[in-house]
Amino acid sequence: MIRSIRFILILFLVDAVLPLRPQGPQSSQELLAHALHLADLYNWDDAGKDFADSERLFRAAGDQRNALYARLGKIRSTVDQLSLPATAAELSSELENNPLLQSDKELRLFCLIVKGDIDSEIGGAAMREDWERVTALARELDDKKWQYRALAELGIAAFYDGDLATAGKNVATALALATKNGDVAAQVRFLTTLGIGLREAHNYEEALAYCEKALKIASTIPDFGYPFLIKSTIVEDLIDLKRLDDAPEIVR
Repeated sequence: MIRSIRFILILFLVDAVLPLRPQGPQSSQELLAHALHLADLYNWDDAGKDFADSERLFRAAGDQRNALYARLGKIRSTVDQLSLPATAAELSSELENNPLLQSDKELRLFCLIVKGDIDSEIGGAAMREDWERVTALARELDDKKWQYRALAELGIAAFYDGDLATAGKNVATALALATKNGDVAAQVRFLTTLGIGLREAHNYEEALAYCEKALKIASTIPDFGYPFLIKSTIVEDLIDLKRLDDAPEIVR
């Protein structure tokens, strides 16, 4: 019975209204800027069309650099449709052999972030190496945002390795830095990550508190997208806490 209720509640989360995209003609630069704005909010799903449209326009204009930028974003936005190992291998080859990714550090950082996200789905040493490379390049570029964002991802890698102390420390430190810098999207991501970690440790009340805080912050962020992961985690916590009566309110 519980499993059936769990399945039905999770299905409700899928029925969400996507945010409206800007209307009217847009230039390739505007499309790419909007896609990168959404990606910075971790809203890759909604960024996909703008990445694809801007790539097409950049290619037509012969702008190889920005076409590659857009293609990398499109890969990340459509990763659920791709073979993860094959895509990770493709990006490794690009990083090693593409002259643009050798000379353009901003573009290289973006490619490493995309590859890091993909390897995070696979797990293992490659994930940790990706985010160590992101950290090093972010330091070189004095990009503080991606220094602490990468720190959190390295915390997740430590969690996968069973090093719970390092995982908690990294993500908590990253959360403090994101809060200090007003990076609300990262705050939501890190709070959710901590909530998921606590849930895995069967600390459902604490997990619920972190995820509810994440949901509250997410509701203040324009273009954040539908918070599926947060809500699904909250529903799972409520089920395990035998608070099923509260679950329908969350999925609205």
